[in-house]
Amino acid sequence: MSLTFDACFLPYLTTEEVSNLPRKESAVVALPVASIEQHGPHLPLYTDSLIVEEVVKRTLAQLPDDFPLWLLPLLSYGRSNEHAGFSGTVTLTSETLVRVLKEIGDSVAHSGFRRFAIINGHGGNTEIIDFVIRDIREQTGLMVFALHLYLRVAVPAEGLTEGEQVYGIHAGDVETSIMLSCRPEQVRQERVPTGLPEQLEKMKAPPFMGPLTFAWLTRDLTDNGVLGDASLATAEKGERFLSAAAQETAALLKRIVDFEFAPR
Repeated sequence: MSLTFDACFLPYLTTEEVSNLPRKESAVVALPVASIEQHGPHLPLYTDSLIVEEVVKRTLAQLPDDFPLWLLPLLSYGRSNEHAGFSGTVTLTSETLVRVLKEIGDSVAHSGFRRFAIINGHGGNTEIIDFVIRDIREQTGLMVFALHLYLRVAVPAEGLTEGEQVYGIHAGDVETSIMLSCRPEQVRQERVPTGLPEQLEKMKAPPFMGPLTFAWLTRDLTDNGVLGDASLATAEKGERFLSAAAQETAALLKRIVDFEFAPR
């Protein structure tokens, strides 16, 4: 049998049950983190949060029912200041997100756990999570891990055009395909924009990632909030992306549980 949400959702336990949990040395406490931000004219503000919830649900189905994983509630607020100015975006400052993550990590350590993983579903959180996990490690002694679903875990390539692989980082083919697969009722299909935003094509491959990056705001690059070509999306592609993400996330969680570390 596979692991179920009810069986591994930490807040469903009592304080006494948490105190007496077995295998705390190897158990991993996982915190999903995402965002509430604009996703163009066709996807809801909650898109990143819905996607990370779906990946987590499918990941549990890949794990045995005795797998030592404890889930915390999704932190749906993230650092989304790149989308400032678009109605409905709710963003934390970098300083606030750092403090929240550190304080959650501190609570995990005080409950007697030794392994803490952040499952990130929003690209704007990536840099913060990458440096804050070391701070949590230093301050609590926890072994801390980051799993970035955004363009790191199960990076999709098959079925994507070359242009989408370069530009499709927000509300484009990948995210729209995933939403068509798992939450089609939330996709405003009559409002799906066609083609890449004109500003993107003029920039000739803006340096989103790699050795050269620049501090972009979404409104610098697109009027409708979309970075990519959402008209290419299909539910079939979304299903492939979700399945690959769940399989890789499950494999990474197994590596975290098996990870042996003896600090000097």
